[in-house]
Amino acid sequence: MKAAPSVLLVDDDVALVSILRDALEEEGFVVTAAHDGKAGLKVFRGGAFDLVLLDVMMPELDGLSVCRKLRETSQVPVIFLTSRADDVDRITGLELGADDFVGKPFNTRELIARMRAVLRRSTPVEVVATPRLVRAGDMVIDEGRFAATWRGQPVSLTRSEFKVLLALARQPGFVLSRDQLIDLARGADVVITERTIDTFIKRIRQKCTAVDPGFEAIETVIGVGYRLKQGGA
Repeated sequence: MKAAPSVLLVDDDVALVSILRDALEEEGFVVTAAHDGKAGLKVFRGGAFDLVLLDVMMPELDGLSVCRKLRETSQVPVIFLTSRADDVDRITGLELGADDFVGKPFNTRELIARMRAVLRRSTPVEVVATPRLVRAGDMVIDEGRFAATWRGQPVSLTRSEFKVLLALARQPGFVLSRDQLIDLARGADVVITERTIDTFIKRIRQKCTAVDPGFEAIETVIGVGYRLKQGGA
């Protein structure tokens, strides 16, 4: 029997937390709550969670800062809850590795549907008959282990960065537009922008350059998009 998903809910609105906890528990989720960013981090580090619901505006430590700290050690799915219709917050959160944003006030049924969609995307395949390796020259990506190496050296990537690089590696030598990378990396149900794709590419390059200062495998095709060189060099 599959275990109930464990959710960490971090929000300073005590009334909302109480209502949302009841709704989620009725749907079979196991919910742990915290009411500020620092407390949320402490609880996260002391437990094991399948998903984090994270308010953006909180005392002690805001949600963006919490997400940044989570991503230093974990790829746990994160959904932001926010009352601010601010594209800067949305872009920043997605660049930090958040999986979705839900605006307040929200429909609880929609939130639960989004949570389940994020959990489905993040759940690894239980049985892998053969390694799923994608090779593009000196770039090797192991889909099953969510790992990438450049010339044998591991490159640490967020989930979104990994999916962008994987999309490029699957079609070496071919140019992918920013819109194509958005669809391939995130799926049509999560809205991100071309600017965010540019940021992902920048960070992938930085991380690859950190293991090989001569890294120049990802090319920018001005006005079109990006490609991974056919030989990967």
